[in-house]
Amino acid sequence: MKSFWGRCGVAALVGVAVPGVFAVPVHGQERGLLDLGYQLVNANSGKCLTVTAGGLADNAILIQKRCTRDSSYRWRFERAGADYRIVNVRSGKCLTIAGDSAEDNGFAIQHVCGGGPAGQWQVSGRSLLTFKDVQLENAHSHKCLTIAGGSAGENGVAVQYNCDAESSRRWTAKLTVGPALD
Repeated sequence: MKSFWGRCGVAALVGVAVPGVFAVPVHGQERGLLDLGYQLVNANSGKCLTVTAGGLADNAILIQKRCTRDSSYRWRFERAGADYRIVNVRSGKCLTIAGDSAEDNGFAIQHVCGGGPAGQWQVSGRSLLTFKDVQLENAHSHKCLTIAGGSAGENGVAVQYNCDAESSRRWTAKLTVGPALD
């Protein structure tokens, strides 16, 4: 039996809220009443991962900016086997690494979601249930999402780099509900 939220296009929460339960398609459809999603907050800068200028196009570069309620700052986690696709609430496109790069400093972009490992992520770290202080490791390159040069500045560019203890390679996912202000 579908819940009210399931009929409205928003995934129903059953039991414990765990990453992956918010698998709601958004591309070409209404985003739902709550614009439910996570803000990905960088541990080093305290800034949120977002799409440059809130863009909708494939290959738009991802950056960090001061967190706002805009839907381009919200992400959903969809299970993809043992990994996750990380989908932008506004565009419906997936966090991926440009050109399927396996090199350090490969740009993080948004791109139409597909089945390839460059658009899939493993979540590892201290607390998977609260999704605090975790690393997002690309399933293709086995490198972690980070901000270039460990920058704490506005508009720092998201890239991939070797996974290590640097705080710029750790993220907290803050569940954000309510209408987006975009």
